[in-house]
Amino acid sequence: PWHVTNVGARVEFVCAEKPPTNGSEARAAMNHRLEAAIHLALVNRGILLAPFHNMMLLSPVTAEGQVDRLVFELGNAVGELIDS
Repeated sequence: PWHVTNVGARVEFVCAEKPPTNGSEARAAMNHRLEAAIHLALVNRGILLAPFHNMMLLSPVTAEGQVDRLVFELGNAVGELIDS
């Protein structure tokens, strides 16, 4: 399970069933090996996430197609990880 949280221009995905409500829950939800694999898979697809967590900053000129590509490639990366 995973979810996406949006705060202003910041969007972050967390591999947890529900959004964490505090720092302790956020830390408990971290899976460094899984996150590293997702980061690498996305970099190989030309998408760079913040290297220290799963955050992206979106500008007002971010196009809908760019967001669609991120979601598509994230789905592909997760699918490959599940199949491996």
